Order: sequence, then C-alpha cells, then structure tokens
Amino acid sequence: MNDTTPTLTGHQNEPTAALPLLGVRVLDFTRILSGPYCTLFLAEMGAEVIKIERPEVGDDTRAWGPPFLDEHDDISTYFAALNRGKASVALDITTDRGREIVRKLAAKCDVVIENFRPGVAERYGLDYLSLSAANPTIVTCAISGFGRGGAYANLPGTEIVVEGMSGLMSVTGPREGEPVRFGIAMTDIATGLTAACRIVAALGLARQTGTGSHVECSLYDTAVGVLGTLVASTSISGEVPGRWGSHHPSIVPYGGFPTIDGDVITGAVNDRMWPKLCTTIGATALLEDPELSTNSGRVRNRGRVEAGIAAATGTFKTEELVELLLAEGLLAAPIRTVADMVADPATRELGLFTSTEGHPDLVTSRVTGPGVDAGSGAVPQLGHDTARILTRYANVAPAELATLSEAGVI
Repeated sequence: MNDTTPTLTGHQNEPTAALPLLGVRVLDFTRILSGPYCTLFLAEMGAEVIKIERPEVGDDTRAWGPPFLDEHDDISTYFAALNRGKASVALDITTDRGREIVRKLAAKCDVVIENFRPGVAERYGLDYLSLSAANPTIVTCAISGFGRGGAYANLPGTEIVVEGMSGLMSVTGPREGEPVRFGIAMTDIATGLTAACRIVAALGLARQTGTGSHVECSLYDTAVGVLGTLVASTSISGEVPGRWGSHHPSIVPYGGFPTIDGDVITGAVNDRMWPKLCTTIGATALLEDPELSTNSGRVRNRGRVEAGIAAATGTFKTEELVELLLAEGLLAAPIRTVADMVADPATRELGLFTSTEGHPDLVTSRVTGPGVDAGSGAVPQLGHDTARILTRYANVAPAELATLSEAGVI
C-alpha cells in the first residue's frame, strides 16, 4: 500500500456497538444498486445475507468495469463495494427444482428482498402470501422503479429515468446549462436505505406480534419524497423550481466560489454573517447597498451579489481563504475530489472505510459508518457459497449437487 491508503480502523473514541441484526438471515434476489445497497446495510448490521445470482452471469454489476479486482474481469470494484460480506449462491430460479430450492431457503430466512419486474415474484412463489404460509414471521420487501401498480408500473425504472420523471434532474446542474443526473445514483441509494429502515421496522413488529409483513419501496416514491421542500414551495408559489448549480434558491450568497487554485464553499446563512463575510474577503463595496442587508434583498439581486463575492474570493488561494474564513467563524470548505477525501488523514480517523478480505488494496466505504463493525467481509466469487448454503438450509444432499450442476440449476 502507498502512503495515501487509508488506515482502516474505527473511530478512536467510539467503541464498536453490538450488531443488532445478528441471527437475522436475508435471502437477497436483488441486483444492480438499490437492493444490494439495502442488503449491504443489513449485512454490516450483522445479518447473514444470501445473494441469489444467475448461474454463469450473476449480478450485472460484476461486469461494470474497469476497474476490476481480478485479471479475468469477473469482479468489478462497483460490485465489490456493494456486495462484500455476502454469500453468493448461483441458482436458476426459472427451473422447477430451482424454485423448489429457493422456497426451502425462504422458509429458513427472516427476510426476502427482491427487485423483480411486477408479477415475477408471484409467478415464482416468492411473494409474501406464498412464503408466509410456510413462514408466518417472514418479512418480504419489493423494490421497483415506479411501484407495482399504477400507470407507470411497467416503465423502465433505472436511476436516470426516475430522476427525469420525478423532476430531480430539472433542478440539478448549472444554472444556465442543461439538466444533468447526479454524479452518483442517489435515488437508488436513498431507496436502498429506505428499504433497510422499513425492513428493520417490520422485523421488530414481527418479533412483537409473531406475524410478518410485506413492504414496498420504489425509486419514484423516494425521489418524490426527497423533493418535499420544493413540492411545498411550488404548491404555494406556483413557480417552477430551476437549477442553481452549487448555489441555493433561497439563500444568497451560499455555494461554490472560485479561488486562484480551485473553488471554495462559503456564504452567509443569516443577515448577521453578511457584513462579516464581505469585510473578511474584501467585498465591502457590497455593503454600501442597504437593499443587500437582508437575505430577501440579496436573493432579488442574486447576480450582483454572487458576482461580487466571486470577484473577491478569486484573489485568494483556496487554503488561505478557508483558514481566513474559519478563523472568523464563517462558513468555509474547499471543494475537493474523491481522491483528496480518501487521502485525508482526518477522514481515515473517522473510521468510515473498511478493508476487504483477499484484496488489501481495495478500500470501500462503510454504509453504517463508525460504531458498527461486522468485519471486513470477502467479495464473493459467483456461486462460491452454493454448496454450503444449499446443503445447510435447503436440505439438498451433497450427492445431488453434481446433478444440479450438470442440469444448469446451479
């Protein structure tokens, strides 16, 4: 490892918490991002996650590279980041024997989660009504793009489609530019976290009542939910929200401004900070206009205010300006790259990264953050755990494994 590789230890002042989901077994039929992000969260909380993958192919993201972890391009870093610490079972559930096996597995699990197309879970007998007959405390979760019913149910539910349909993309990007998608699939990630929260709540209810339940999560539901403040403002004002780049629609100044060697985040979140900011960076000419003394006045004169602040910040180097602003108790941070953040010793000390068994150079982010540590976890080869899981939980005789393999079931 080089000097910029993070030290993968927990926060020095925060003890490792007990794992609240130890003993919980999750049968995971999800792929791509939202579902795997959900089950990664559950795995970090101590759950045993059994990931069902298609034989020979596996989760699509195994091929989403480069970069890859192996010379055969079988495991992308994308897949590794989302699926470490899970068991991989290669099983063809389109076959009669495959469906029989997964139903036996489900009977031994606490949670079944899928992101099939509408109707597929019912066709394979993996819906709540089918599974709860044999396992009354089962919690099932379905993740979809637009829900299982309604006019949009059969639309392709990828991140970029949902961002476009929900309006998220219309408020993302440069002010004078075109709409752009998030730099990462934030709707997928937010949906995965929402699903995890609902699953944990359903598990708690099942333990209290002895009865399981079914929860639904869709990317569209999540996207509409995170737009709550804009939905509220639109309902009252009737105005269509626009794009603001790194800036804010109702606070001025507040956002990214140029420096000699980069960019800095700063602003005045209230009227008390406004004169202090202008004085600190040498933009005192703006203080001569009394209309700019209030945030509402600055919002109405946004162009002039932001241009004046940018002209002043552009005379400083980033590090110099950040130190100056922080010394005055003002908002300040450099706009860094992901590589800058990973190399930062202060980030390492927070315990936000984890190592991965068998790949010492691979650094991934801990979904649950510091304080919960389920171990580093290995990145599974496709089908690595098939024999172990099937013989242990589905009563498949060891002698039958070869037959199932020859038939393409596993």
